[in-house]
Amino acid sequence: MTDRDHPEGEETTERLPLTEGEEKPVEVDDGSPDWEAMAAGDSEVDEYTEQYLKGTTQEYRGLAEEVERASTEEWELQAVAANLPGVETGLVGFGDVSGTASESEESYEAAEQAASSDLTMRVGSALVVFGVFLGSLLLGGWWFTTFVILLMVVSTGELYATVRVGGLRPLSLFGLVGVALMGVGAHNVGPTAIAGWAAAAIVATILFFSLAPRRNALTNTAITIMGMTWVGMLGFAILIAKGPRPVAHIFFVVIVVAANDIGGYFVGRGFGRRPLAPTVSPGKTVEGFIGGLVLAAMVATVLAVFPPWESIGIAKALVTAVLVGVLAPLGDLAESMVKRSLHVKDMGSVLPGHGGMLDRIDGFLFVVPAVYILFRGFGLL
Repeated sequence: MTDRDHPEGEETTERLPLTEGEEKPVEVDDGSPDWEAMAAGDSEVDEYTEQYLKGTTQEYRGLAEEVERASTEEWELQAVAANLPGVETGLVGFGDVSGTASESEESYEAAEQAASSDLTMRVGSALVVFGVFLGSLLLGGWWFTTFVILLMVVSTGELYATVRVGGLRPLSLFGLVGVALMGVGAHNVGPTAIAGWAAAAIVATILFFSLAPRRNALTNTAITIMGMTWVGMLGFAILIAKGPRPVAHIFFVVIVVAANDIGGYFVGRGFGRRPLAPTVSPGKTVEGFIGGLVLAAMVATVLAVFPPWESIGIAKALVTAVLVGVLAPLGDLAESMVKRSLHVKDMGSVLPGHGGMLDRIDGFLFVVPAVYILFRGFGLL
């Protein structure tokens, strides 16, 4: 056989002649693919694969982009309540499906019980304080004065105790005696006695730190005076209670301040977007400030039409509400600034579930003296 007997480029296989007695092999087609042919060149599988890739690459390109974009975003993991076949109804978290350890149902029940207990303590302690406040106000005279002095002494003591944790040493005795004398002076004499006893305590504090060799004398002097004069402003409530309508006027101030706090809390929580003072108190918002001001004005207007507060009138009630709506948040921010400087959450723990006494009266410290001056100007005192 010569090369001319085969086309150019075609491979040939030359078989040797059969020997005597050897049978010619029979080729059997068992249906298996010709792997040698597939390896030698393009096959139908290659063509199908190429067509598939061309058709799906464009289709899934958008999906790949979405996956890439989702991987760069931050997602908040949340647990969901679900019913699973064969499993008791319970709280299913990401730990249950990811294989990582998660809290048991008993731990969630314990947390709920703790939250319920905390709420019970909050309500209970609030009712006790309100009951003592109401009883002393109705009894009047020295009963209410004693209650206010007790609030001032406890709040001032909380402040001094908190700063001592930070290494400072205010002259606590002078400050506590000073606020007590300011309350007694308000009851016996009037507003001039508040200023007189405050001045006397300030002079005594400065003299002591000037004569006694103590560290950080300037800082400790400033904190002693600041705590005494700041909390001592609550003594003006004694002057309001000595007016012609003590129960009505004190209740009016308390209710309007409470309305301002409630409005600010719920409006700020639901609609708050713009921080009011992000450095001092990031949780307070402009929307909450406006909401508290509006609710305080609405409540003051409604109260003014009832007999106990008819002497105030709607116009004066609105002016008082605006004053409260501005100064009560400032009082709260002032205490927040002090707590942030001291790196503490609460000033104390005298009220279970509420923190310290100063945490509860901070809004009144700016409001009460301003309302006293306003009511004096209106001729109500």
